[in-house]
Amino acid sequence: MKEIDIENWDRKEHFNFFLNSDLPFYNTNFNIDITGLRECARELGVSFNTTLIYVTMKAVLKVKNFRYRYENGKVIEYEELRPSFTHIKQGESLFRFITLAFNDDLKEFDRMVKKAVQDSNTYFDVEELKNGTNFVFISSLPWIPFTGIDHTLSFNKYDTIPRITWGKYFESGSQLLLPYNIQVNHIFVDGLHVGLFYENLLSEVKNLVNGFSAGR
Repeated sequence: MKEIDIENWDRKEHFNFFLNSDLPFYNTNFNIDITGLRECARELGVSFNTTLIYVTMKAVLKVKNFRYRYENGKVIEYEELRPSFTHIKQGESLFRFITLAFNDDLKEFDRMVKKAVQDSNTYFDVEELKNGTNFVFISSLPWIPFTGIDHTLSFNKYDTIPRITWGKYFESGSQLLLPYNIQVNHIFVDGLHVGLFYENLLSEVKNLVNGFSAGR
């Protein structure tokens, strides 16, 4: 990670403007085309939900503004981010928070997620969350094809961790669509950056599906 020199930063004016806002957060909702992604995950022997976390993290990491954090009055740019996501263990009905490092290899990342879930012995393991703010908070609502959603927040306008949720996929013609939501802090993230993330996300899904199809 590195500290940003705010005084000589091209985003200085925008940063200071939104830093003075009482509520600088905003949500964006959209559907993403995940046609073929379930089949890809199944054939690769990996969890579909883990696959969604994987493509999400790949897309997030490509947009620098999603890697900025505000810590102790300083702007920090992280190179690596960690997914912190909800998961319901088989046979349970209460979700757990799982936090771990990200791995660029899907099969290895799936193995890491499965081990972290298996080893989890508490619902809210917050120890990992005490070590910095380089997280992406991820939830899933596979029961609801939502059109909009909001997120739980402790009122701290300096909280710049992105929050992402997806819902129940549905068919639309020949496409399989997934409701998707992202909440960001305008201190660092503008609509342009959410748009870049959206394009990256579509590209990551397409690359995974096409790469799988080409290898069959």
